[in-house]
Amino acid sequence: MDQIDDQATDLVVVDANAMAIKLIALAEGLFGPMTSPWKFCGVIFRNRPPHLFYYPDATTVQISLSYRAINDLFQRDFQLAHEVCHLLYPSIEPEQPESPQTNALNEGISTFFSVIVVAAFHGKEMQQGTIESLANNSPRYHAAFQLVSNLLSKDENAIQIIRAIQPMINKVNEADLKESGLALTEEEISALVAIF
Repeated sequence: MDQIDDQATDLVVVDANAMAIKLIALAEGLFGPMTSPWKFCGVIFRNRPPHLFYYPDATTVQISLSYRAINDLFQRDFQLAHEVCHLLYPSIEPEQPESPQTNALNEGISTFFSVIVVAAFHGKEMQQGTIESLANNSPRYHAAFQLVSNLLSKDENAIQIIRAIQPMINKVNEADLKESGLALTEEEISALVAIF
């Protein structure tokens, strides 16, 4: 019985890794290329909330999804899309592997991508339910999502424009956003670079 369970888990990991590769390509197309000293080494499932799991000695990083995502394709895709964006421009450096705080722009991009991935792979109804769930259960993520949605409504290439100035989203500051020429208000600029 354990062997069957192991085989089933192996298939879930293989499927998650294949989806990760697909989502990395989609995210890079929307937000620009991966800029990272870390080498992506696949997806794992752990009994913790989703996050990037770093191995400083090997300079590798895994996407860690929660156990909720093992047999739930919606959860897998929602969680995976979010972490894929963090993978494009990790906020942790190998020389300083402690976890820094992220900014609203960083979390907003990840949440925005999760929402559009849900629409692409699970339909508009699930997308709407996801946005409502964020508004009701995760107001900070919903607010960051709204900030990035508004930013991308000004220019669909806004993230790429910003990353051409500062590739590491967590390091984007007010001067970078002003330099972008995206016609942002002072209030929008402050909100986007605010610590999440």
